[in-house]
Amino acid sequence: MIPDNVIDDIRERTDIVEVIGGVLDLKRAGRNFKALCPFHGEKTPSFMVSPEKQIYHCFGCGKGGNVYSFLMEYEGVGFVEAVKELAGPLNVDVGRYLTGSEDRSRFDPFYRAMEFAQLHFRKGLEESREASEYLKRRGFGTEQIEKYRIGFAGPSWESLYKAASETEIKKDTLLEMGLIMRSRGAAGYRDYFRNRIIFPIHNLPGRVVGFAGRVLDNSEPKYLNSMENPIYHKGKILYGLNQTKDDIRKSRTAVIVEGYVDHLMLWNGGITNICAVCGTSLTEDQARLLARYAKRIYIINDGDRAGVRAAVRAADQLVIEGLDTSIVILPEKEDPDSFIRKEGVEALRELMSSAPDYFNYLHREVRKGARTASRKQQVVEHLLATVSRVDDGVRREILLQEISSLFEIPVAALKSSLKPGKRRKPSAERSVRHTVTKREENQKVMFRIALTSAALAALVINNVIEEDLEGESYRKLLKALKAAVENGVDPAGPRFTGSISDPELSALAAEITLAEPPPGPAREILHDTVLWIKKAALKVEMAEMKERLRQLEEEGSDETSSERIGIVSAYIEIERELGKLEIKEDSQS
Repeated sequence: MIPDNVIDDIRERTDIVEVIGGVLDLKRAGRNFKALCPFHGEKTPSFMVSPEKQIYHCFGCGKGGNVYSFLMEYEGVGFVEAVKELAGPLNVDVGRYLTGSEDRSRFDPFYRAMEFAQLHFRKGLEESREASEYLKRRGFGTEQIEKYRIGFAGPSWESLYKAASETEIKKDTLLEMGLIMRSRGAAGYRDYFRNRIIFPIHNLPGRVVGFAGRVLDNSEPKYLNSMENPIYHKGKILYGLNQTKDDIRKSRTAVIVEGYVDHLMLWNGGITNICAVCGTSLTEDQARLLARYAKRIYIINDGDRAGVRAAVRAADQLVIEGLDTSIVILPEKEDPDSFIRKEGVEALRELMSSAPDYFNYLHREVRKGARTASRKQQVVEHLLATVSRVDDGVRREILLQEISSLFEIPVAALKSSLKPGKRRKPSAERSVRHTVTKREENQKVMFRIALTSAALAALVINNVIEEDLEGESYRKLLKALKAAVENGVDPAGPRFTGSISDPELSALAAEITLAEPPPGPAREILHDTVLWIKKAALKVEMAEMKERLRQLEEEGSDETSSERIGIVSAYIEIERELGKLEIKEDSQS
């Protein structure tokens, strides 16, 4: 187990703004930073990061917490994995604190198998002169081969299978990850990838989740891709994004291509804000992923009809996500790789600079050839179907005006033809958030003020008990506040809110801390709020007693029964307590 002091030290030495700013476009907002939330779709930023408190919170979906919480939510990793990721740059070795079971997640056998395979393929490339010469002829440099961990699967039918059999990796794991397959017509197993250049596919944290294999000659199939498995879902991953996301974020622009080699050739040519789809059309999840980093997208597909159709489908998804999208048109028999080889990367940059945006591209297509009314109608209806799925009303209106201007159709006519599209489902976080009660509102105000100083925190601790509060999370927060004050931790500092490990409690603490404090004198407001909370709790208790007495009457209970007498006595006592309720001031404040 990693000691708490090591976990705290790593967190305190890590700047949450630097970590989150590495993947989101943070903008200064007073003492805090804000951005579009990566956990739910929104057009107006409600995601806040506090450098002072070292926490984040989204006021739209409720996600929040410390830097560990963010990595766990954003990258889909466990707590130990998040600690290890932040410990690396600080040169803190947390591995020595971990036992085998602690350092192992449910997916660990899969990741271990894929990492083993990747190392096996790297060794295969080192041992194959033919594969090395092929890569050299194609223009792959040593730096690129190392950066993207390119390898080679030799012609042997069971090289990987035999090598893995000498380790702890189980045969069933190899089968599930699609690294081996059962031999047809014979007993035993054989490797899935053979005699192919291997391109590892990584998730955002940089772990290998799949592979793409390309033949050295012109045999078919040219590409062989990993099947989907428990850690690889091709519609949710973009090839190379783990390597290029920083360049994309800095430029706010991304280039999408269809193939792994296309990606690598453009990267070789200096176009480093690039990613590729993994053998599928661009999906909604991939478009949403890109929207975290970019505002403008260039789609560069093959110049044939299939490439153009795929570009149109991709553009639809990107427009729905609110991204400005341009389609780069290549000559009919060219792909990005072949075009660069013939014309050079600068020629491709020129095509990008003159590329039309998506709507203009379709408008140009309509004007080619026979400009029939049916063709124009077909394109407009296609665009309206896309626009109907845009969530933001203002953006929908702007897009309709653009269609109107390009195709000379009144906006009113377009609106009348605009059918309700299948909008994105509300995020799960939003759908489960309950209506905040008056008691909870006041509890948030109380804690917001209490977290501004030790003296005000003491006033709460001295007067409020857990039974006064509505909701288990608020009771836990009171306990945490009490423990912090008793241990000399400043509730106004980053150590208190940052050290809360419970995800739900951490999110609540972040929300309260980043909320605007109520205007006016803090001590007086806190005094009145605490008094209101305690009275509200007593009144709830009295109401419950009244209800129980009513039930006893309906049941015909004797007035002299012990339960009735006990309830009446308690009711009278609470009435007295309510009448003389006052707030005890901290003698040291």
